Amino acid sequence: MSEEHESNSAIRTPDQRLRVFVSSTLTELAEERIAVGRAISALRLTPVLFEIGARPHPPREVYRAYLAHSHIFIGLYWQRYGWIGPGMDVSGLEDEFRLSVKMPRLLYVKAPAPDREARLTAMIQQLESDGVVSYRSFGTSRELGRLVRNDLAVLLSERFAAGDSGAPRRASSASSVGGRVGRSLPVASTSLIGREHDLVEASKLLDTPGVRLVTLTGPGGVGKTRLAIAAGGQLEKRYPHGAVFIPLASVTQPELVLPRVAAALGASIEGERAPIDVVAEHVAETPTLLVLDNLEQVIAVGAELDQLLARCPRLQILTTSRTVLRLRAEREYPVRPLAVLPFAGRPAIAEVASLPAVQLFVDRARAVRYDFALTEDNALAVVEICRRLDGLPLAIELAAARIRLLKPEALLARLGSSLDALGAGPADLPERQRTLRATVDWSIGLLDDAERQMLATLSLFVEGWTIDAAVHVSGLGEDRTLDLLDALTGHSLVSVDPTSVEPRFRMLTSIRELVRERLAATANLADIERRHAKYFGGLVENADWPSERHGEWAGRLRTEEGNLGVAIRWFLDHEIAPLPHIFRILWLFWQMRDRMPEGRAWIQELRLRADELDNGARAELSFIWAVTTVEVGDDEGALAAAEELKRLEGRIGDPYLEAAAQLAMSWVRPIVDDFDGALRAASTALDSFRQQNEPFRAWAALTAGLLEKTLGRNDAAHAHLSEAAELGGHFGNHWLESAARTQLASLLTTDGHLDEARALLVKSVHASEDAELSTQTVTFALVADAELALAEGDIRHATLALGAAEGLRQRAGLKAWPSTRRGEAELVAGVASMLNPKAFKEAFETGSQLNRRDAVALVSTPREGDCGTRQRRE
Repeated sequence: MSEEHESNSAIRTPDQRLRVFVSSTLTELAEERIAVGRAISALRLTPVLFEIGARPHPPREVYRAYLAHSHIFIGLYWQRYGWIGPGMDVSGLEDEFRLSVKMPRLLYVKAPAPDREARLTAMIQQLESDGVVSYRSFGTSRELGRLVRNDLAVLLSERFAAGDSGAPRRASSASSVGGRVGRSLPVASTSLIGREHDLVEASKLLDTPGVRLVTLTGPGGVGKTRLAIAAGGQLEKRYPHGAVFIPLASVTQPELVLPRVAAALGASIEGERAPIDVVAEHVAETPTLLVLDNLEQVIAVGAELDQLLARCPRLQILTTSRTVLRLRAEREYPVRPLAVLPFAGRPAIAEVASLPAVQLFVDRARAVRYDFALTEDNALAVVEICRRLDGLPLAIELAAARIRLLKPEALLARLGSSLDALGAGPADLPERQRTLRATVDWSIGLLDDAERQMLATLSLFVEGWTIDAAVHVSGLGEDRTLDLLDALTGHSLVSVDPTSVEPRFRMLTSIRELVRERLAATANLADIERRHAKYFGGLVENADWPSERHGEWAGRLRTEEGNLGVAIRWFLDHEIAPLPHIFRILWLFWQMRDRMPEGRAWIQELRLRADELDNGARAELSFIWAVTTVEVGDDEGALAAAEELKRLEGRIGDPYLEAAAQLAMSWVRPIVDDFDGALRAASTALDSFRQQNEPFRAWAALTAGLLEKTLGRNDAAHAHLSEAAELGGHFGNHWLESAARTQLASLLTTDGHLDEARALLVKSVHASEDAELSTQTVTFALVADAELALAEGDIRHATLALGAAEGLRQRAGLKAWPSTRRGEAELVAGVASMLNPKAFKEAFETGSQLNRRDAVALVSTPREGDCGTRQRRE
């Protein structure tokens, strides 16, 4: 401020319009003062700032005169306390605030402020503790300008309606605190996408008789605040003063919450009166809706809120929090991430565009690149980005902002290595949500040491865990583990999957990856990783395939597939001895679930250290190597594995493994056209498994049936295949049952029973809607369908089916089984001879593009009898 100059002349502002006094230090907030001045002028009001006045007068006299002729007070504070003039014990900044007590006040505090002066800190803390005013935090001048413009608009519409004289009324101190009486819901700067159902349900919950307190819970960045504002906006007309919005992110002490509520309501706290008494008397029996935003760091205020509800019978409270309040009156509404459902194949562009997560991405991407559009080329990348980010709205918005620089494909590639690739969000986001790291750190900061350690431990799990798994890996015992799981669920850092038969917990990828860094720095990481590996290794190693419920068991392995992958990596790095047995059990799962390429990569790595294993383990490893190489079409590897099994013959010492080795031989020998030798090996394996009453006899029966069929021994093939189908149904193994049925349908076609073949073939693929069938099984059905279509004279359909089989196998990294290759090659040649080359090529290529769903539809859709006869020799 300038030096004082004595003057007795009157001081007036340039016009007589509604005047808004702006109080701040001059230099450090120069840019902000310009932004506020523009915001005031945009509403056709007059900004009153100290530096625009005449200077012959002393500074104190100037600002006091300006204040006396102003109608609204705006205070801007950052780090400097301001100049203290001669004879003053406070700065002009604080003096201006004290003098504004009888006018509406809007206060804004800039953050962060690492170098804030002690007296300004004390002044702001005093405002909070007194509860006489509320303020907003801001980060940039642009954000500040938007806040001031919105707040002034609300203030003018509800607090300065014209009086009889037409002049603006000056509000009393009791009704003007902070300018927050009446409607105070912020104006959203972006659209609410994908929350239509949540909005209906949350509003319905508040509308339910007897419901007084609703808490919107969820992880940081899931969109709780936006949903609360939208719900408050829908319901506010029923309340005389609208929905009263109270942001609490800047409040760190529970005892300051009710003073902030009082300020927002316009209730003055005077003397020694308790804030709860002031708020309760102010609300009394008036229908009121309080929207308390970001309550998680002051959760201890719950008891006072409970008392407030008891004293104010028509009060309702809507809160947003990462943590539940745990009050009996509370009704929790979990706000979940936006769902990103998997597609069976390449989806249509309209199907992708209908996903709320994709809609959000596109909307926010257009904010930074007006011409961004969802196209056939980038749609799958956008979907995968949204899935990679678990449908978390904040993460999707941060990713979409990167479209300014990167195409979706490039952004997806960067996300594969680090979520930090998302960068920082818009400047008008709260500081704790500028990056995913800041959001997660904010949540972790609310935990105690035991909760943090448990969260770090749980971050080792992939795609969820059960209570039993958490108990074993944490090493804390069941009761303590349950307590900590409950606490972390309450903090919205862990969620419970409501679709699971037994409780299954999950952690968002964005949380898991960033928390995982904390585990890496802990001293007991090695112990946690070992317990994790032993638990999931034991899940496979100690159980073996049960005699029944194969499908159920495969489903459990599928659920734990991510954790099994982590465990296998640990065993490969630390203890390889259990792996051959684990792989032998997992082989059937890999076959049923199209995981052969991944499994083969692990087996290859283990084979490099096979000399460290005993004969039994080496036999298991050679067996697995043989059957997986057959599946992926590595004929050379399969023959090498068979030679290894031959060398170990007589040294295995385990009847089960000896029978399994014979079964592997029966799969490999057709590669060199030794079908008779393959059948002898399959029969030996089948007899041995029957004597042992092992479930594996079902696979031996299927193999023997396929070989008998190839050799033209249809009656024997029918008997073996019927046994395999029956055992598949008994074991609950849809893969096995369907594979056997497709071969039985093929036999019926050969015998001329076309209607029966069609019915059985359709039945063989009915389970594929639930993704129970493997690609190999679907291709069995497609080849049998081609045989049937050929018999019916529908040559084009036969070509489509054969093309579809080839396309599905190629995309899955598989090849036809050696025992079926010769028959399939003859079928392809026969069908090709009935069409001209161009027509055959076009139909075959069309079929090869079909996804699994459409390929199954090709098999299961009824056809007109001889509809394709006219296509012969086109």
